[in-house]
Amino acid sequence: MGTRKERPELIDESDRGAVIVAAALLEDDLSEMLKDIIRRNGVSAKQVKEIFDLSGPLSSFSSKALICHAFGLISKDTFDDLGKIRKLRNKFAHSTSKVDFLSPDIEDHIAEIKCCVEASKNFKGELFKGRGFSAEILEPKAVVLEDWEARAKGFVKYTKAVFCTGISILRLQIKEQHLHRIET
Repeated sequence: MGTRKERPELIDESDRGAVIVAAALLEDDLSEMLKDIIRRNGVSAKQVKEIFDLSGPLSSFSSKALICHAFGLISKDTFDDLGKIRKLRNKFAHSTSKVDFLSPDIEDHIAEIKCCVEASKNFKGELFKGRGFSAEILEPKAVVLEDWEARAKGFVKYTKAVFCTGISILRLQIKEQHLHRIET
């Protein structure tokens, strides 16, 4: 495991980029876990490449997650979260309209991902709802910022922050489950 933190990189991405990169990082984690096990069983580098190639049996995110779960390499909760993140990635990757972390359906989707729920329990930041900060204002005026303006001012969408932190939690869980498997 490296010392590099994934969370700031995801936070700095656009909403679409954060979800797509998060899914790619998780898929890489699953690939590394599977490759490690396959290599230890004496499979040649050429065969490993074929297994993970575009037409290979472990070419997709869903197949990697399914095999990892089927062989007890990841827990049911981890598997379920991976499936929900994969579906979220597909929404962001294949939508021709604007999709972001402020969309109610995206917020609802993230609220169903266990690692994101866990991240929300530990959230320590201040929430910015676009209405300003003064409690004295009875009818606060809505502040409308473009996404790039909000990020330039240091704001991060709550759902995005929870998602990015949740991804970090999930990646750690996958690595811990892999290390536990190696040790036993």
